[in-house]
Amino acid sequence: MERVSADGPPISNLDYFILSSGSDSRAYQILSQIQAGPTSGTKIILFNYRERVANRSSDNPLFNYRNLAIADIQEVDCDIKNPSSSLSALEANTFDETKAIAVDISCFTKPYFFFLLKLLRERFGVLKIDAYYTEPQFYSFEKGVFTAFHTSSGPLSIIEIPGYSGQERRDAARKLIILLGFDGDLSREINEDVSPGETVVINGFPAYSPKFKDISLIANEKLVSDHNIRVAYARANHPFEVYNLLAAFKKEASAAEGDTFINVAPLGTKPMALGACLFALHNPEVRVVYPLPETYKDKYSDACWSSWVYELPLA
Repeated sequence: MERVSADGPPISNLDYFILSSGSDSRAYQILSQIQAGPTSGTKIILFNYRERVANRSSDNPLFNYRNLAIADIQEVDCDIKNPSSSLSALEANTFDETKAIAVDISCFTKPYFFFLLKLLRERFGVLKIDAYYTEPQFYSFEKGVFTAFHTSSGPLSIIEIPGYSGQERRDAARKLIILLGFDGDLSREINEDVSPGETVVINGFPAYSPKFKDISLIANEKLVSDHNIRVAYARANHPFEVYNLLAAFKKEASAAEGDTFINVAPLGTKPMALGACLFALHNPEVRVVYPLPETYKDKYSDACWSSWVYELPLA
C-alpha cells in the first residue's frame, strides 16, 4: 500500500480507470489526478447510481468532473440494488491481463466493487489491478450522537453478494466474521440472520482518527458486550492485514472444528472490505453477506483525508 499525495505527479499509464460518482468531495479526488487528456489513452468508466443521480444538483461543483479535461469517458447508469446490472455495460470494453486497470472504491457501494472485481477476474481474465481509496476527514453523526450514525434508511434485506455464495456443506459449523462499522444496527441484523455457532468481530484499529475506533465499539456495544463474541483488530486502512487475519481465523477453525462454513460481513471501512473481498476471491468456499438497505444516504462524510493505492493480485 502506498499513500497518494494530492500535490504529487499526475497518475499516468493507465488503460482504464473505474469509479463511482458521489456527493462527497473525495469521490473525484483521485480522478482529478488521473492523466486523462486527449493524448493519454486512459478510458474513464464512471458508474452513476440512479438513486444518487436523482438527488444531485447539476450545478454542484462536486459533480463537475467534466471540467477535468477527460478525453474518453463512459458513463454507466446503474442501480444500487442490482450490482450485476454493471455486466452489460462493461462488455464493450477490452479488459484483459495486459491492461493497466485501476478502480477507485471510495464511493462504490460494497456489493458493487465486490462484484466488479469478481467480474474482472472471472469474465475478463484480469490478474491484478490497482485499487484507490480516499479517506473521509469527517463523518456526519446525527445530533452529535455516535450511536445514531446511519449510512442508510428503511428496512434491510440480508443478501449474499453476487458471486460470493460460498459452499456450505451439511453439518458444517457456521462461523460469522463481522468487520465493524459505525452502524450498530447492521451488525446485529447480520448476526441474527446468519445465526452462527461463533461470531468474531474485527474493529478497525488503528483507525483513520483515534476516536473512530471507540465510536465503532460504542455503536456496536450490544453486540461486542456479549461474552461469547470475540473481538479482534486490524488497521482500518490496511486490506492485507484484514486478509491475513481472515486467513488465520479460517486456519484456526479448520484445526479446531473441522468442517466450518465461514461467513464474512464487510461492514467496516472500504479498505477493510477490500481485504475481505480479496480473501473471498482466493477462497471461493467463503460466503460474503451484506445488509442491503431500502435507500442509502447520499452524503454521510465530508472532506478528504489521506488517499491510498493498493496493488491487488486478483488471481
